[in-house]
Amino acid sequence: MSKRLSVRRSLQEAARLYERFTGHPGKLVARIPKPRYPNAVVVIGECDGVLYTTVRDGQLESYVHRFKSKSRPLLCVSQDGTTLYLLGGAYRFTERGIVDES
Repeated sequence: MSKRLSVRRSLQEAARLYERFTGHPGKLVARIPKPRYPNAVVVIGECDGVLYTTVRDGQLESYVHRFKSKSRPLLCVSQDGTTLYLLGGAYRFTERGIVDES
């Protein structure tokens, strides 16, 4: 598969996930540079949960997801302290939002 086709397929999959979650069409709004992953990260600890706000079905919604103990990803930060990462864990993001898999 060519790189261009692979990028197009990834964008289509991302749009479908966005549409299933938000209830409105996914569209390319901006191109964000893909981050380079650092050679080392600092593990801060387990991430207990995530809070986020988004527009869903035309309404501004706030969500709180508390991970089950066996689903928690590691909360990590780049060595320069500017980028957070959630690594590992047993969860998926679906049309229902974050769903624990443990």
